[in-house]
Formats: sequence, structure tokens, C-alpha cells
Amino acid sequence: MNVFPDLQILLLNLFFIFIFFFVYLKFIEKKIHQLTNKLLIFLASGSSIVLCMTFSIPLGPDQVIDMRYVPFIVGAFYGGRRIALLLFLVLITCRLGLGSSGFYTNLAGGALLLTSLWFMIPRFEKSVNLTQKMRCVMEVAFLSALFTGASLSLFHSDIMSLKNLLFFVVFIYLQILVILLFVKFIERARSDMALSLEVRKFEKLKSVSEVAATISHEVRNPLTATRGFIQLLGDHNLTVEEKNLYISISLEELDKAASIIGDYLTFATPSLENIEMLELNKELDSIIETVMPLALTNLIDIELQKTGAIHVAGEREKFHQCVTNLLKNSIEAMPHGGKLIITLQEVDGKVSMTVADTGVGMTEEQIERLGTPYFSTKVNGTGLGTMVVFSIVKAMMGEIKVDSKPGKGTCFTILFPLVDPSQSSTEQVKIKEFSR
Repeated sequence: MNVFPDLQILLLNLFFIFIFFFVYLKFIEKKIHQLTNKLLIFLASGSSIVLCMTFSIPLGPDQVIDMRYVPFIVGAFYGGRRIALLLFLVLITCRLGLGSSGFYTNLAGGALLLTSLWFMIPRFEKSVNLTQKMRCVMEVAFLSALFTGASLSLFHSDIMSLKNLLFFVVFIYLQILVILLFVKFIERARSDMALSLEVRKFEKLKSVSEVAATISHEVRNPLTATRGFIQLLGDHNLTVEEKNLYISISLEELDKAASIIGDYLTFATPSLENIEMLELNKELDSIIETVMPLALTNLIDIELQKTGAIHVAGEREKFHQCVTNLLKNSIEAMPHGGKLIITLQEVDGKVSMTVADTGVGMTEEQIERLGTPYFSTKVNGTGLGTMVVFSIVKAMMGEIKVDSKPGKGTCFTILFPLVDPSQSSTEQVKIKEFSR
């Protein structure tokens, strides 16, 4: 017996087992059906068994040892009784394929191990902590070592020289250790995945609480102002001009509150309802007319570079809300005037709409946080408008790319699926199903 080649074979066995169980753990990170989960356990364990038996360490004529019982025991515990039975059939079939000599000895040892697993699996499944599970695994691992040792002593005593006996003892302890380490590895991976899910839930709750705090703060301000002006209207000494001014300011503040609530509802439910065909050149003309007064006030020159008729499917009102928010953000990013260029073109079967300004720009860190709750580059901003932009674009099956440099401006590139007007009904159905 050569120590180093045998050690290489053992390491190769461990490599096979680790790779297959690592792939299995990557799969169960996703939400999959219980039957699919058990099938993956069977495939991972069965493949490991076959490969371990293919690369074995010879002890004597027609007698080998390998790490086959590691995936057998681990797969049985995590797959259940049915998987244990299937893995036993894989183990016996593979052993028969390698030669009939010594087959019945392996059949007896495997059957005894299967019997032990059959009674231990329910106890393992009911275990509530790692210590109890490790105790179950250790008991079965020791029984496996006992069955293997008894089999070799009774039926193959001629090959059990002192050297082989020492090697076999070391091998048995190594096998038990490996089984325990793999169980701990799987349990740790499952624990980490469960913790990751809890963290995600916490982050969602945190985002909701931040948005709720923002909404309540932003809505309270205009309502407080409106309440104050309504109280002032009770003064009988007010002139008609003063009353009209107070009423006008109150209505403006109420419109602000309504706009904030509308943005929140759009962000919370970004699905599209009244989907229709939109010709972007015409829609952008209408949107620019809306924001033109704000642009002129801020000394902003808006340039629209049109193209031929180009269509997308979406909800007109929400599309207008999305682009209007984007244009307003760009205008407010140029407090000392500048130029806003809007470009439409078709690129690789998609509609590309770019909105480029010559404003203050953003850093890479700011770009990464763009569209997240409660983040804004403006002093008094809430970040809600940008969140609405991202939500509506996603609902229209689009994507946003941002390129910006501090002091040089920002360019938003929005890509939408190009729609053929002659097949509008099909595309509308696709987007409606996606938005749900």
C-alpha cells in the first residue's frame, strides 16, 4: 500500500462529495418545491457515491475501501427514507458493476447501514438544534464503521495485516470526521440562508418605514400650512385680495400633498392598468410643454432631437409622470441655467431615450444609491420622485442606465421594448402580464 497515492484518492473522493453538495446548496438558495429538493439531494449523493466507488483504494484482491458511505449517510439524512432506499440501490448496483467478488459482503453491510438509517432518520428530522443532529449522525457513522470493520474481520481476515489495519482505523476515523463536517457545513449553510432571508425582510420593513416617515413628514407640512391659512380666513378684517391670496396658497399646498401621495401610490403599485400604444415623439412634445415654464424660470434651454415614429406600450398617465419627474430633476440640477437635451433613437430593437443635462452631476456612490428610499441629491428632496421613475420604467419592461460626473452633468438612458403598431394587442398582453 502506497501512502501518497492512497491519500490522493481520498482527497479526490472528498472533492467529488464537496462539489456535488456545494452545487446542491446553491440550488436550495432558491425557493424550490420539496420534491425537487429531494431529487437534487438524490442526484448529488448518487453521483458522489458512483464517483467515490470508481476511484477506490485497494486493500486486497477484489476488496476496496472508499468514501461512498459519506454521501450515502448525509444524503439519506437530508433526503429521507425514500432517498435512503434509492441511494442504497445505487450503491449496490454500482458495486455489482465493479465485480461480483465481495458483492454479498457489501450487500450485507449496506443493508445493515440502511436499517440503522431507517430508524434514525425520523429522529434526525425531529431534532431542533445542531447538537441533536450531530449526535444522530455520529451514532450512524460509528455503526457504519462497526459494520465495515466486522465485515473485513469475518470475511477478509487474510488482507488485514498490521499495516492495513492501522490504515483502516485511520480511514474510519477520517470518514466519521468527514460525515460530521459535511453535516455541520450543510447546517451552517442553511442557517446562513435563513439569516439572509431575515435580513432581506428587515431591509424591506426598514425601507417601508423610511418611506412612510418621509410621506408623513412631507404631507404634514402642506397640511399644516393650509390649516394656518384657513384659520386666517376667519379674520373679518381681511380684504378680498388677502382672502384670495390665502385661498390660492392653501390650494397650492393641498396640490403638493396630493402630488406626494400620488407619487407614493405609483411607487407602491407600479403596475400598468390602461395600456395603450404611445408614440414617443408626440408624448414628449406634450411633456415638454408642461415643464417648459419651470425650465424658462431656471434659464434652461430644452432641445428635443426627434426621430421617425417610434412606439412603445404603456400607460400614458404614468409615462408622463415618469418623464416629467426625470425632467424636473434635471432642471433642478442646473440652478444657474444650462441645457437639457432629450434624444430618441432605435438601438438593437429597443427604444433608447436619453435625457442629458449640464448640471452639478453625481458621484459613483450617489449613482449607486439612486432610486433607493429616502435618498436625494437635493437638500429638501425626498427621493420619492426618482423612485417613481425607476418603478414605472420597470413596469414598462424597461431599464435605466446613469452616466454622471460631478460638475459636468448627468445622462439618463432609458431603454424600452420597441413595439410594432400592427401587433399592439400581443405586446400589450405581454406587458400587462409582466406588470402583474
